[in-house]
Amino acid sequence: MVLGDEAVRLIFMGTSPFALPCLEALASSHYLIPLVITQPDRHRGRGRERQPTPVKLKALELGLTVFTPERIKDAEPILKAASPDLFIVVSYGQILPLSLLQIPTIGCLNVHPSLLPRYRGAAPIQRALINGERETGVTIMWMNEGLDKGDIFLQEPIDIGPNDTYGELHNRLASMGANLLLDALNALRRGEKRAIPQDEDKATYAPPIEKGETNIPWEEGCWKVHNLIRGLSPSPGAFTPWRTSSIKILKSRVVEGAEGRPGEVVEADPRKGRLVIACGEGGIEALQVQPAGRRKMDGASFVRGYLPQPGELWGKR
Repeated sequence: MVLGDEAVRLIFMGTSPFALPCLEALASSHYLIPLVITQPDRHRGRGRERQPTPVKLKALELGLTVFTPERIKDAEPILKAASPDLFIVVSYGQILPLSLLQIPTIGCLNVHPSLLPRYRGAAPIQRALINGERETGVTIMWMNEGLDKGDIFLQEPIDIGPNDTYGELHNRLASMGANLLLDALNALRRGEKRAIPQDEDKATYAPPIEKGETNIPWEEGCWKVHNLIRGLSPSPGAFTPWRTSSIKILKSRVVEGAEGRPGEVVEADPRKGRLVIACGEGGIEALQVQPAGRRKMDGASFVRGYLPQPGELWGKR
């Protein structure tokens, strides 16, 4: 079955900021969105106050009806009552059981920020950067019961720059995903229903970032350190022990000729405003940092304000 000329009913499921461009694109087009499903309000931030998801806030701003079940299975009656043609799922955060996948008359489309079958799972953008990939992309996929294993409808690649951060690449892929989703829906309206099976032999996984992975491994080469820093920026951030506290490095640049012990400050000149730290091989220049409990600042401001000394060793206490 394909989309006809009549109004198309979509149920949108999403939670994180990555889903916002898709929701906005659908809401501004000719599709009907009788219901938006997102995660319940959670305790967040330093005050641990209950806060709505970004998708809930945007959906209410757009005048859409929102439902926030603790378990998506609990939403089955309301999903059936909405009589959807399609589910559109973008960074929702729960796996849909088969009974729900069978509700839409046409099927369930998922927007995933990788070139599937590579980087299935929760952290595809961060893992691609941490692993030093030079290319990623967006996949529009028909959902099944597996984790990102459904047939591919559309894919579009994008180059990764050597200094791209997670935040920067996330925003580019989110915008790209919205455009590609509209392309997929337009293809359905033309009578095209593509479904290319994924090659399981090429599958890789992108598990969530664990807390222990955020520690900067100064003993590694400069490119590995640089890729970790940009892959975790701005959140959760790559940390290192510093004096009696810790510091987050948010942006860096590779300095291949730097020499020193791993974690050693090899250049910290207030006049030049340049902060270089040695790695196991080469080093990195810290371009943006955030000491614990302080604001973000560029490397030059940090050098002038905190006066790190050449020979000072980071990563040790």
